[in-house]
Amino acid sequence: MSPLGFGPTVRVLADQCAGSGACRRVAPEVFGADGRGWVVLLDPHPAAERLDQVLDAQDACPLAVIEVVDENGDPLG
Repeated sequence: MSPLGFGPTVRVLADQCAGSGACRRVAPEVFGADGRGWVVLLDPHPAAERLDQVLDAQDACPLAVIEVVDENGDPLG
């Protein structure tokens, strides 16, 4: 895991999640679900080699509640 300043950081607007599960199917190491099916961020600082997977999950989210930022806080994807 890398803190802000050392790689990508994932943020999720969980209160806006529709519970589609798209993110969990694409990047299950990063996204999980609570007992009601709402998104739970398992790894907010995934390794750089997972970046493509995380960006695919971001694209798959029907409500665009996933934000991925670089070490400077600038949006990726």
